[in-house]
Amino acid sequence: DYSVSLDNRQLKSPPFEINLRETYFASLDLDYRVDDWYQDNRCNHKTILYPQWRVYRLGSASAQSRELWVSSEQLAHSDGSLSNAFLASPGQYQLEWNIPAAAPCLNPRHPHLSVYTESSGYREVVGVTQLFCLFLGGTGLGLFVVAGEHVARWKFARVLSPRIFPDMVLRNVTSIAKHAPLAPIHLMPHWGLFCGAILWILMFIFMIGPPPSHGLFVNLRSREVIAWDKSPWQETLGVYVRAPGRFFVNGEEIERGSLRTKLLEHLRRRVEWTVYFEADFDTLYMDDIYAVETIQGCGAKLIWITPKMREEWRHKEQSPQHVL
Repeated sequence: DYSVSLDNRQLKSPPFEINLRETYFASLDLDYRVDDWYQDNRCNHKTILYPQWRVYRLGSASAQSRELWVSSEQLAHSDGSLSNAFLASPGQYQLEWNIPAAAPCLNPRHPHLSVYTESSGYREVVGVTQLFCLFLGGTGLGLFVVAGEHVARWKFARVLSPRIFPDMVLRNVTSIAKHAPLAPIHLMPHWGLFCGAILWILMFIFMIGPPPSHGLFVNLRSREVIAWDKSPWQETLGVYVRAPGRFFVNGEEIERGSLRTKLLEHLRRRVEWTVYFEADFDTLYMDDIYAVETIQGCGAKLIWITPKMREEWRHKEQSPQHVL
């Protein structure tokens, strides 16, 4: 990760070391700004799209010339798309990155060249290794406690009092049947083995199980989004977003910051909190996400009306009804 300045078209990183044979990714990253979503000619990340980059492998001797390892031209696909992934073996490398035009206006966004690899597999291995070390450490600690208990019992054992007739052998009148002592099941080694088995079973279940789901809940059991034919309320509650950044609640235009207050004002008069959401095709993504998060933040159920759903509803209303 090396910070660069976009005053010039050609960017170059210092020599860096690779110690694993893996697939690596090269990129030129910037801090996030809202300007990246606009389609006008303002200075944003589109200014530095479609770069040309090369990775050189350096020799062991400082005077030895470098050799080209991989370039963006070699990784170009037939459909015109570019890939920034390359396979590298251990050694010393250097990255050169050429952008279409100089963009000093992007310097406040802290541009930096990055060469990285996917680390999720290594994190899983490290996590399993740490759990195994904790298991061994817990078992060793349990054995240490049990051994300390036996040593303390032997060292501080009760000393027998002296007898008047030490030569006289004591005899029992009634014979006592002696049984072998039962091994206690509450000692630390047994506890460690039992809990260790449960821990390994849970680790195996969570490693092969599906990852948790994220995003909006979608029901695919039927084509219809709404489970009923008619709404129980005469007036539904809908939010509509129109470009540029205009918000409407039931046809009434409101300010962006007043959306939550207006929704709560309508929802407090209802028992069933359902809000229909719809947006034009040319609205900004951040305006749509703001409206969705505001609706869900109020605790209401969100029904997103897509253009395809609107077209199907319009076609269903215009189609003739067949009466048998």
